[in-house]
Amino acid sequence: MKMRFQLLLTLFVICLAGGLVYSADYYHSKYQDEKKRADEAIQDAESAKAITSNVLRIVAITNTVLEANQHAKQQIALESQRAQADIKVAVANDDCTNRAVPAGASKRLHDYADSLRNSSTSTSTSQPDR
Repeated sequence: MKMRFQLLLTLFVICLAGGLVYSADYYHSKYQDEKKRADEAIQDAESAKAITSNVLRIVAITNTVLEANQHAKQQIALESQRAQADIKVAVANDDCTNRAVPAGASKRLHDYADSLRNSSTSTSTSQPDR
């Protein structure tokens, strides 16, 4: 009986050791899965951060372009008003019905039209201004 008790005790210790090995392997596998999941979550968060910063940068660039366009429109409107005032001054004392357009007004209109053409062709090119 003593031998049988030792055999059972040895079998029990072996089963206990096997259970510990199995448990260690099982929980190590779980740990590896969770570590992989955590690494993917960190990578996703960094990717989302990069996308957000790019969107904010694009919004800032868009706002800058819109402000520049608004400023350009205001400058064009001011130049148009100046051209109108110059033409009114040039034509004020002339008898326009019997004569051609005065030379000063004609020159001013040509200069203004040329400046508009030049500014529109320079902004429509695909090369950025440097």
